[in-house]
Amino acid sequence: MNPAANRAPYLTPIRCRDRPSVLVLVALVLGLTLGALSRATAAPGPDELLRDAESALGNRDLSGAAAAFTAAAEASPEVTVAERATQFTFGAGFDALAERAVSRWVALAPENPLPRELLGRLKLRRHAVDEATVELLAALGPGEPRRDEVYLALASDLSSEDNAGLVTRTLARLTALDPLAPGLQLALGTAALRSGDYELAMGAAETAALDDPEWPEPQLLMARALAASGREDEALAKVAAISAAAPNPLIDLEYARLLADTGKVEEAREKLAELTVLFGDRPEINRTLAFLDLATGNLDGADQRFDALDDSGADRFESFYYRAQIAAQRGDPEGARRYLGRISSGPYLVPAQLGIAQSLVQAGEPGQAVEHLTAFGFDHPARAYDVLEYKAQILQVMKRPDEALAVYAEALQYKPTAIPVLLSRGALLEQEGRIREALADLERAVKIAPDDPLAANAYGYILANRTRQARKAWVYVRRAYEIQPRSAPIQDSVGWTLFKLGRVQEARSHLEEALDRLPDPEIASHLADVLWKLGDRDAATELLMSAAAAYPDSAPVRDTAERLLR
Repeated sequence: MNPAANRAPYLTPIRCRDRPSVLVLVALVLGLTLGALSRATAAPGPDELLRDAESALGNRDLSGAAAAFTAAAEASPEVTVAERATQFTFGAGFDALAERAVSRWVALAPENPLPRELLGRLKLRRHAVDEATVELLAALGPGEPRRDEVYLALASDLSSEDNAGLVTRTLARLTALDPLAPGLQLALGTAALRSGDYELAMGAAETAALDDPEWPEPQLLMARALAASGREDEALAKVAAISAAAPNPLIDLEYARLLADTGKVEEAREKLAELTVLFGDRPEINRTLAFLDLATGNLDGADQRFDALDDSGADRFESFYYRAQIAAQRGDPEGARRYLGRISSGPYLVPAQLGIAQSLVQAGEPGQAVEHLTAFGFDHPARAYDVLEYKAQILQVMKRPDEALAVYAEALQYKPTAIPVLLSRGALLEQEGRIREALADLERAVKIAPDDPLAANAYGYILANRTRQARKAWVYVRRAYEIQPRSAPIQDSVGWTLFKLGRVQEARSHLEEALDRLPDPEIASHLADVLWKLGDRDAATELLMSAAAAYPDSAPVRDTAERLLR
């Protein structure tokens, strides 16, 4: 028995009408609890996210900083936050996050052309050409007619994009909307020349010249397109006519360069000597002479000229880069690395680091090469992405596939739609026997870039070679062949897929043509299989024996020989 039970209460009892109901008490308790929980689990605000981003930056956690900056942009009504997030994510190469950040900037400042241009470039990188065109058209502004300077400025920005073919397609769409704009035609022609579409480059240059026949830039573009397509004499005649009509030192310099490119070395030197007499010892002239010396094997002359350019402002890093090449040709790899190590910024920074790594690999120090690229990414976080693919390739050579795959995964965190990375990782996964994962990467690549012949070829070839899906493979290798019919690797895939489909005679003609274009052990092994199937076993045996002698380490030749000649 509880002794307290018989004690008289000393508190005044609560009367029934003063008591809250059970439901009210439950609701009150739940309300307090849920309120506390909502406060405890509320999403962080923009200020907190910005602090998280800066903290991640301090810890060199780039992906964490990019994610926090992007979240802050999407949570904040402030234009400056979206702009800051875009600057970081775009500059550091986190394309997917940058597209989210800049989309927020566009939403907050729809009349600002800069975020529209950046959004267009990001859409271009993931092969969304139509969407990119819409954004770039908005970035150009509503003015009609637009000035040539506006189009040429856009073209200059787009020239920094890696995929010249996509830039050309985008500018072609813009040109279709404003075909009479000579500046836009010139921009299209320049991009087409860079992407290897010489016919389009010539046509665009001719259209640009219609507005002002004395405008030299379209004429020079025509000359470059003529030279690139093998019509060298016409190209030289074109530049000579331009120079005669309107004497200009820059045109004369272009003429000298074109002479050098077409093998007319002595004539190029004479023209450069004339320019030196007229304009003195100018860096532009000496730079051209240095390249001419380098191309003709005059290493001492090239080295002296590049040495003289060391103090010429921004050109000094270019000089260091080419003096490194000269040192390497002289058999001085350490000297080459010293020159490359002096490059601290600018367009030659990343090529210099890749050059140092390559030199270390050639010296039998691949581990040091990996360490160098890792340290570079740590010291230059905004350029870290640019060295990841080569770092992964070195790890593959070192037989460290898991580490290589981790580096490819890191690269895809930056640029999830990077076709070269997807293809490289897919190839490594295929080598490791992880066929399903390899096919997933390659299928993703062809979905992102259905018109990319390398992606279509890679996907189709693995389907044909490592699965029983030859009919599906044929769709992709045929697509690649239609885009690049003169590519030997693609023609090899066509022949091998036809063989898998039982169309053996057709396979033979494609493989023979591919082998003529590119002596390669894998193509030889494929052709040997076809010849064997057709009953020409002597020819197949002879081909395998000669391929084994030329490529003693070739696994395809060895495996085919063991299977057919056992």
